[in-house]
Amino acid sequence: QQSTYFVGMPSKSKSQPSQTKSNRPIMKLYFGISFLLFHSASAFSYLNSLSPNGAAIASPPNTYAPSSTSSANISVNGEGGSAIHPHVASPATSTIGPSEEMLTLISRQVSVELQASQAYMAASIWFRARNMDGMAAWMLDESDEERGHGKQILEFALKNHYPVKLEPLAAPQSEWCSPPEVWETILGLEQQNTRNLLNIAHAADVCGMYGVKAFLDPFHVEQIEAEDKVGGILAKIQGASDTLMWELDHALGVEADEESHH
Repeated sequence: QQSTYFVGMPSKSKSQPSQTKSNRPIMKLYFGISFLLFHSASAFSYLNSLSPNGAAIASPPNTYAPSSTSSANISVNGEGGSAIHPHVASPATSTIGPSEEMLTLISRQVSVELQASQAYMAASIWFRARNMDGMAAWMLDESDEERGHGKQILEFALKNHYPVKLEPLAAPQSEWCSPPEVWETILGLEQQNTRNLLNIAHAADVCGMYGVKAFLDPFHVEQIEAEDKVGGILAKIQGASDTLMWELDHALGVEADEESHH
């Protein structure tokens, strides 16, 4: 039976395989290679766009690329330091531990507190000799408190195995012309003691001894209160009448008596 075909098309029989079917594997392979080449070229162009001026592309995250430069030697803006914290010294170069300056100041502060105790006692004697028993009692209580501070610092130093050397105590001032002069001396004493404690705290901060700074915190608070208290009393006494002077003396005596019972 003769089949009818379109003009120009080759005839085919059932027994002969089609040329179109036989070419399909080759066509698939061709399009597959073209697809891969196209996407590979696109990916390469994208990577090149991430690396301007023809610079080398960095290694992918999963690739270990050792550097010849140690991170400890990396500099930022021309200054040496860590790549993460350029302005923080590395632990190997930091000074950790009590410095000679801090140890000397702590040792000296024990004697300073004892010296302050004697100064308060001398003021107490001066007021007692003039029958101003209230101010005398207040000064005596402060003398005991300063001595207690010295013992606290001594105990702290010995627990931490810090060397302590007691220094000779000079005789405190014992003569004044008026009550305001006595209080002026005491105020100057407290102000100097504040500076001494701040110097110890600074030395401790420099060498990283934060436990010493924490120990000194209550002393700093007490110094603020002491300077405020003495400064307030001095302001009231200066130019005060005899009546007001005796009223202040009585009030300080009551305060000292209350403190002694706590």
